[in-house]
Amino acid sequence: MIRGMNEQQTIYDVAREHDHAASYALARSFINKVYAWMALTLLITAGVAVYCSGDERMLTWTLQHPFLLCLGTLGIILAMSLGARAMSPGALAVLLIVFSAAEGMLFGPLLLYYTQHSLGVAFACAAGTFGVTSLYGAFTTRNLSVWGRTLFMLLIGLFVCLLINYFWGNGIFDLVLSFFGVILFSALTAYDTQKLLAMGAGVTDGTTRSKAAVLGALTLYLDFINIFLFLLRLLGDRR
Repeated sequence: MIRGMNEQQTIYDVAREHDHAASYALARSFINKVYAWMALTLLITAGVAVYCSGDERMLTWTLQHPFLLCLGTLGIILAMSLGARAMSPGALAVLLIVFSAAEGMLFGPLLLYYTQHSLGVAFACAAGTFGVTSLYGAFTTRNLSVWGRTLFMLLIGLFVCLLINYFWGNGIFDLVLSFFGVILFSALTAYDTQKLLAMGAGVTDGTTRSKAAVLGALTLYLDFINIFLFLLRLLGDRR
């Protein structure tokens, strides 16, 4: 009887390990797809930014209509977030590509405003910060979901303060906000990575996974871009 109980327990352990391995494989496959989409969007943004900085007509249009571009990118984010259920994975992917290209147009003037060295330093620091915090979110055993509400409230507070300082123009306050922004979006990177891994392990439907991968890439893209921009405000040397 004891032997039978031991054999039954072994079967349960094997089944549990098999389920864990299957979930890990699903999560790993999903996050790899997310990172692939994110890498593509960053390349598109960089390519469009370089082209825009060298094309006088496009650069002039961008400088004359920055708020129009900002509203356009915000509209795309809202459309993807709110309309994902009704859209196909292909439609979401097209919107993501259009969004990253529009972001590239906004980045074009920055390539002329800051020195190449400071842009490279800020990008390298942003890549390192993003990589470390994303790995932390992927491998930590701590449940980061409890951070969600706090991070959301801090994010709202940050953008309210940025809006206030846009009109106030206080340099010291700007440095404080930039430093806080790097910390906040680093925490969001860890939080979002863990959330995406959990989603990847739990969702098996192919269409849903494809949509979630595109939306996940958008989320991590925004985390990375904001880390880069805040670091650029801290480390960037103007021409």
